[in-house]
Amino acid sequence: MSLNVNGQIMADDIFAVKKLDTHRPVYLLVGAIEKIVVKRDNTPQPNDPRNMVHALRNMRAVDRTMATRPLTPNELREIARFVAGEKGDENPFGGGDYTALDDLERDLQPAGGVSWVKTNFFEGLINLEGAAAEARDKANKSGVRAIAAALTAPGGLEKLGAILAIDAFNGNDDRFDFSNQPVVNPGLRRLTNPGNVGLCLQHNVMRPVGMDAYAGAAEFRSLDKAGQPDRGWSGYRLKDDQRGWRQRFCEEVAADIETMLGPRNRKILFAATNRLPKNAGQRLATGMDQGIAKLKATLRTIGDPRRAPPGLIGRMVALGWANPAPPPGLPRR
Repeated sequence: MSLNVNGQIMADDIFAVKKLDTHRPVYLLVGAIEKIVVKRDNTPQPNDPRNMVHALRNMRAVDRTMATRPLTPNELREIARFVAGEKGDENPFGGGDYTALDDLERDLQPAGGVSWVKTNFFEGLINLEGAAAEARDKANKSGVRAIAAALTAPGGLEKLGAILAIDAFNGNDDRFDFSNQPVVNPGLRRLTNPGNVGLCLQHNVMRPVGMDAYAGAAEFRSLDKAGQPDRGWSGYRLKDDQRGWRQRFCEEVAADIETMLGPRNRKILFAATNRLPKNAGQRLATGMDQGIAKLKATLRTIGDPRRAPPGLIGRMVALGWANPAPPPGLPRR
């Protein structure tokens, strides 16, 4: 069996394919027992694949469900071989979702500036955008109720806060905007992409998941530049003297989530209509502090800083998590 992040994907192990996102190249490969998600990201610059790997690795410091590996050229050939075999079979084993097969075949065509990765399939995955749309368009509030319950549960908002800390370090603004002038839809303060605010089953409990930890178009995605990042880098918000800012930011994040979830319809006069607890912002801020501590501890395990991307070390130095490199000719301490 090869449909897992540690195995090598083989055509013979794939039974069916399903497209998971109507707008992006994200696919579920289904086998006899296992499932794996493969997705294509834009990596237009030469070192963007490396930047993506480090961004995903950083997220894993707070979210162990985020096991992600780049697809090898041989794995891409095996997936293409499966697609060709299914399309050429009059009675395909997987039932023949030809739309998904056609889309995957097209997305697999060789192209510059893209990279493929594989990641675990998230059981029960829901996101804020889809749940809000179901409530608005179909009066189906099961999704928003599930999200509110999962965030309110012990560790729920804290987990999302930890994810926010990693986003800030990665320079990922494709979930929430950390800048002084957020670019968001009317009525929101920080939320940029509700489709990336996701939750899934983790040990049979719904918890936030740090999916899409890398934003291919983000200004500060690159780790190429040596030295400390420019002042606009969102990671500076992780410093100890930024606790007050983080608290205000988290209050705004909580308000945006509340807006997306929509009010509860209460039959009892004067009953609370909010879906999140009153201390949601404080719990998010606590989670950010926890995420900062976990990421700091993880990055400090780097064995040889000279083998790490210069921009990664520069970010650590900027936050006081590492010492600057000594002048040329002097030994490191």
